[in-house]
Amino acid sequence: MMKIKLTKPIQIGGKEVNQIELDFGKVTGRDLSQAESTVRSSGEMTPLLTFSGKYQAAVAAKMLGIKYDDVLDMPGSDYVKITTAVLNFLTEQG
Repeated sequence: MMKIKLTKPIQIGGKEVNQIELDFGKVTGRDLSQAESTVRSSGEMTPLLTFSGKYQAAVAAKMLGIKYDDVLDMPGSDYVKITTAVLNFLTEQG
């Protein structure tokens, strides 16, 4: 599990949080497939989705139980921290 401190609080489950936890051990193939469907339906054409920031954001949204657009609307620094963590998981570097 990875904890990430946010520069701007977000709402998760009706609560304002300043830190998120990404539990990569709970990610399922269904989660990854649903994240793929989300970004493909929004026009993402990248052949290798692992390296798509949009796909990484969709995976993070699925893990956090928030909307994909909520991840996209995060401050850039938070977005980069979160998508980098997902990239490391997807490429088994983290």
